[in-house]
Amino acid sequence: MINNLHKNLSISVTAKFRVFPTVEKTAEHVKILESASAWILTCHGRTREQRGHNTGIAGLHKIRAVKEAVSVPVTANGNILFHSDIEACLATTSADAVISVEGNLYNPAIFMSAPASSSSLADSVLPLPAPSSYAPALEYLATVKSQKTRTKGSVVKRHLFKLLRPALGREIELYDFLGRIQIKHLGDNEAWDQYEALIEGFDEQLQQDARAAEGRSVDELIILHETTGLKAMPHWVAQPFFRVVPKVAE
Repeated sequence: MINNLHKNLSISVTAKFRVFPTVEKTAEHVKILESASAWILTCHGRTREQRGHNTGIAGLHKIRAVKEAVSVPVTANGNILFHSDIEACLATTSADAVISVEGNLYNPAIFMSAPASSSSLADSVLPLPAPSSYAPALEYLATVKSQKTRTKGSVVKRHLFKLLRPALGREIELYDFLGRIQIKHLGDNEAWDQYEALIEGFDEQLQQDARAAEGRSVDELIILHETTGLKAMPHWVAQPFFRVVPKVAE
């Protein structure tokens, strides 16, 4: 298919794929993609089975093997939770670039450069520049409303759940309110107004929480997730979602 597209299109053809269980099979596969005239390869370091609760950790060593096996540019995909993971991924894989999918959905600022070191929460939240979840949520809503092509209400709701997820677990009333909002059509101003009112309500509460933490150091505010051991930031900050594998009953 890739070669057919290459022969019949006036633009370059790229390919995105998941790795195989073994490095050898993965390297063999990418050589076929390169010979079919794929100009850029994007390698997701997980297998097809690594989805949902079975997502697990991406195999960056396999992405490195892909880079070593071909001469075309390779983009790495996987394990980008924080801004600091970008350089670490490039160093480990030798890839030419990095993409983020889920991480970018939960924190749209993930590719922003890290701020200057500071003990003030307003100036710096380690380990990445993380805006209050209010700002990207409101910007996303404005972007959706401005489009001529309709975006399904269910899609809008899912995206807002991702952006506001850290605070939703604490603000139960706002969580329930978000779940009840229904957009019947693109011009349904009442529903859009409800979304905006919801986000404004979040901002008011989150600002109160942030002010209550004033004077505390960044190290005090960032804790280690009890299951994953990864850094969890204050609930008012946009941040990655740690998918925990459920325990199997004995």
